[in-house]
Amino acid sequence: MINEDALSYKRGDLVEFRLMLGSGTKKCRGLVLNTGVLLGRAARQIWILDMDDPTPDLVAHWTNRKHLVHEQDITCLIPSVVIGADTLLRDNPICFPVRDFKRGEYETPAIILTVPVPTPETKEPPGDDAPVAKE
Repeated sequence: MINEDALSYKRGDLVEFRLMLGSGTKKCRGLVLNTGVLLGRAARQIWILDMDDPTPDLVAHWTNRKHLVHEQDITCLIPSVVIGADTLLRDNPICFPVRDFKRGEYETPAIILTVPVPTPETKEPPGDDAPVAKE
């Protein structure tokens, strides 16, 4: 189990990081959503908020999406609060990114909780006007 208190960048922190793209390295900012492992090294799942000098294609493909970033590529912690961060964290619960040959990449929640909720039965007792079964 990962101890969240021992991590440098915790869930909900705003960070600046380098994103390695085919056209070069872009400096980006994002919100830490989760902890993960990428190619055997510690990584963070980050919700990308913006990047420096983006093209419209880069904005459409990379911003407002989740991405795994190695911890060494995170350059600094930004001491600010992101508006809507609580909603992003609530919509993205702690989960494990999993890659499989059949389904591709998907996320498995860390905790799955099923709570049975009783529902009232709506059977009405037969009254005087109810049809009577004939034998």
